[in-house]
Amino acid sequence: MAFALDTATVQELLLAVELVLLVATLSLLVLNRREMRAREQLMRHFTSVSDVITRQEYFVAVVDAIQRAEKSLSGSVTGSPPSSEEGEVITQILNAITEASKSGVAIRYLLPLAPDRLRMAKLYTASGAKVKLNPSVLISDARYTCIDGKVVLIGVPERSGKNEPTRKGYTITSESVARLFSNEFEGQWGNPSSKSYHDYLKELVGLARGSNPSASPELMAVNLGVETEDVEEVLRSIGQQVRA
Repeated sequence: MAFALDTATVQELLLAVELVLLVATLSLLVLNRREMRAREQLMRHFTSVSDVITRQEYFVAVVDAIQRAEKSLSGSVTGSPPSSEEGEVITQILNAITEASKSGVAIRYLLPLAPDRLRMAKLYTASGAKVKLNPSVLISDARYTCIDGKVVLIGVPERSGKNEPTRKGYTITSESVARLFSNEFEGQWGNPSSKSYHDYLKELVGLARGSNPSASPELMAVNLGVETEDVEEVLRSIGQQVRA
């Protein structure tokens, strides 16, 4: 009799557990539907506050964003060497950075950690921006700029790949969206794997001199796309003779 009572009790407990699980499952379904609706609302909001722009308009928007920045501007960009037809717009961007930095705007850029990005890293630095090169930037195909924590300018390539040029862009006026991109930027900026222009140049020059002790500063500068004076300064800082 006691055995039968115990069995009944166990069955009741199992039914209670099944009921709890059923309630939990229904709750998850309800929450999932709410989450889906929230995502749909977010996407509608994203679409409503974004303006699609062409490649040419994108670069115009970059210059305009730098000129309109009042406090801060941070961006994760490809930093790829500009083509011949892009020389003028790059000059406009660099001039805008110089003027903005003189006005007290804090400008920072993240670039992919690659030797062929040293040239743009140098140009940004010389114009008054702070620059770091980070290996994880290679993972992201999108490039973005956050202005004063209020506006985000996003550039998108036609195909996937870090060397693909920007084909179109989006301007998004939203503090919440800007906060998401700013958090991503700060995480990469503060990562120990991020390197300044001078630190990365020092590393590459040391490797070049180690593999070819007779390499001249001029040859290393040409291969790295930087100024000879920068290479000579690095060689002096690491206590190596500057060879003509």
